Amino acid sequence: MIAATNPQKRQERTRSPERMMWRCVFPGHTDQVRQARRMVEALFAGTGRENDAGLIVSELATNTLLHTRSGHAGGWFGVEIRLPDDGPAYLGVYDLGGAGIPQIKRQRVVQEERVGGFGLAIVNELALQLSLIGNPQTGHTVWVYLEPIAGGVGCASAVAG
Repeated sequence: MIAATNPQKRQERTRSPERMMWRCVFPGHTDQVRQARRMVEALFAGTGRENDAGLIVSELATNTLLHTRSGHAGGWFGVEIRLPDDGPAYLGVYDLGGAGIPQIKRQRVVQEERVGGFGLAIVNELALQLSLIGNPQTGHTVWVYLEPIAGGVGCASAVAG
């Protein structure tokens, strides 16, 4: 027998503190990084943080493909976004493991120019917090908290508009 439920109580049970939560799994191919970035930028549309959120996910997904089993044949990576009604947004990229633990390294100033190795440091500068969970055997989730609305968005849109 199915019990009748007060509609107000049913509504309260389905109410969530999250305005939106989105998860997607992408094949472990480099062209999928662009797809993940576009989706994240679309989800952040109108916040003034579209480019930052896209850059963060692009960097984390690229690292996943370069440094874990996610970039091997049959690999994949996942992206999770949570946009609460208030407070910072959560962006996480998970991989299949198989490599060491991702680290943010402070780059030394050297005479020769170097390509690569600065991505996590850039992500760290854009985010309120950068962290990870997991291990090389089961995979990692590298995640950030990102303030969802950039300061001065109104001024930037007034200039652009």
